[in-house]
Amino acid sequence: MRHEKEKELYQAKIEFFTNVAHEIKTPLTLIKAPLENLIRGEGNKPETIDDLELMERNTNRLIDLTNQLLDFQRVEMKQYSLHFSRLNISEFIEAIHRDFFPLARKKSLHYLISPLPQPLFRAFDPDALNKILSNLYSNAIKYAATSVSVETTFSDDLFSFEIKNDGDLIPFELRNKIFEPFYRLGETEMETGTGIGLAISKSLTELHNGSLTLKENHDGLNNFVLTLPLMDPEQHTIQ
Repeated sequence: MRHEKEKELYQAKIEFFTNVAHEIKTPLTLIKAPLENLIRGEGNKPETIDDLELMERNTNRLIDLTNQLLDFQRVEMKQYSLHFSRLNISEFIEAIHRDFFPLARKKSLHYLISPLPQPLFRAFDPDALNKILSNLYSNAIKYAATSVSVETTFSDDLFSFEIKNDGDLIPFELRNKIFEPFYRLGETEMETGTGIGLAISKSLTELHNGSLTLKENHDGLNNFVLTLPLMDPEQHTIQ
């Protein structure tokens, strides 16, 4: 009975967040278009442009959060399908790294990525991999004290990605708990977030037949390790 009640509560949470996300996304999308028009308009004062761009960034952030909630619902309901494309994965990862550079700079973080081989064409789902890596980058930067580092290694059919930060250490005994939906560590409760980013990342990783884990720390750093099988460009199914 207790298990059934917990399951009902969990489903109710998903339904609630999904409904809220749908309700919020429509007005946000309607706000975004006129904002873009105002930014491109002529005769705006520099301070007006700054204000409009700030509004646009926060609008985009809210849209991203609502999309994350909707993605979570699709994953939980087994409605998320992978769509593979042949792309340069090194270039793809570097682009994500650059996207987060302004956020790292704003926090005055030491922000490093290991050199990547160029070019390296593999077949993968770019939308899913972007969601996985963006969640890992976002968390690493958000909770870092002074530094974030990224190391990637490739073999012919395997991709390994390690992202480390020097924030408050996540207790290793919570290595599974942190991937549960809506779970928040006490140290992070004051930060903004939905508590579902890691859950989505892990689910999407498992759809790829990969793994996402918290590695036991021996260097005083939080270390998340993502491992994914990669397809040869000529193949159309996961190896």
